[in-house]
Amino acid sequence: MPRGGSALLRGWLSSVTLGEPDVVAYATRVSLWGRWFIWLVVIFLVAYRPDFWYPERADTLALPILQLLGNGLLHYRLRTRKPITQQLLLLVSASDLAQIVFAVAVLGGYSTFAYLGFYPALGLFAVLFSSFWATVAWTSLAASLYVAICVWTGGGLDLELGQEKVLVGRVATMYVIAVGIGMLVRFERLRWQSAVFREQQLRRERIELSQKIHDTTAQTAFMINLGIHRARTLAGDANAELLSALDATSSLSQSAMWEMRGPIDAGHIVEGRELGQVLSSHCATFERITGITTTMSQMGSEPTMPTETRSRLFSIAHNALTNAFLHASPGRVEVGLCFSGDEVALRITDDGVGLPDDYAARGRGISGMMDDAVRMGGTLMLDGGNSGGGTTITCVVPRPRDGSRD
Repeated sequence: MPRGGSALLRGWLSSVTLGEPDVVAYATRVSLWGRWFIWLVVIFLVAYRPDFWYPERADTLALPILQLLGNGLLHYRLRTRKPITQQLLLLVSASDLAQIVFAVAVLGGYSTFAYLGFYPALGLFAVLFSSFWATVAWTSLAASLYVAICVWTGGGLDLELGQEKVLVGRVATMYVIAVGIGMLVRFERLRWQSAVFREQQLRRERIELSQKIHDTTAQTAFMINLGIHRARTLAGDANAELLSALDATSSLSQSAMWEMRGPIDAGHIVEGRELGQVLSSHCATFERITGITTTMSQMGSEPTMPTETRSRLFSIAHNALTNAFLHASPGRVEVGLCFSGDEVALRITDDGVGLPDDYAARGRGISGMMDDAVRMGGTLMLDGGNSGGGTTITCVVPRPRDGSRD
């Protein structure tokens, strides 16, 4: 094909192929098992009555061979997780159409039931290629080939028996199935796109909110904290009650500044930054605000994870740091992120006073972290008790397998 024609075909395919990789892979996998089932049925028929097929119908043995080659290619690409390209989808659809046409031609034209294969083949095309006009054009091609075969092969059409009316009904059923499935797929796709659009709007709003907090409220809180420290210096040691009030106010301003860092850095997660990068910056900010020595370490390369997973892991880390600052009085906090095997492990350790016996009934921090872990399909473990030996919070979640990021 000339370069211009090839580019035109790729552009046309890009505009009509269903663009959701997960949907395409699922539909392709389902169709593959359907093809294997049909292949097994054909093999059974050949093995059950070999005298019926050979030597008089030896040409029909090409069908299982062609199916085996096509199914094997498709199965190989799915098993090796190779991308399902637009060209491959069109090739598979053309192969289906060619095999059905061949079967109808060699098995008797109008009189054979091989035409039933057109229905699932056209339905699958309507799922994978979302354009209404592409579905109509492909169905018209299949219908034209089928009509031509019925007219020119076998015994042709017996007009006295009204076979042309049955033929029209069969062709009409092709259009009903293909167009009907295509319209359902298009409706569901529009709903999916609407949901994605709303999600994107929410993400933009979260990013804008985090930027607004950073540019206004957080800066104001920082200036207030500077003013409190300046007032503390000017007050000296003259008034113990005043100094106590200033220290308490300073502690509150630090807490407010830290709480504001949650949505600010969560906005970076939504923007698409890696979890390890955001946590490293978050820990540095925690140390700067609280004065608590904080380190961040990472083992392994971070896989591409969905935004929801990164956001929930970040939320657990932020809440653990907040609890350490407000309740544990630690001198040091360590945050570790490990990517190994089939798991992602997040660990936050402090050397503070440990957890009280009734920590589960206090507030919503711990329960919120547990909920986040469960929603990711993981677990949250706490080690600290009331021993005074510090606290360790560990969250372990399954490592994403498909490498997708929404």
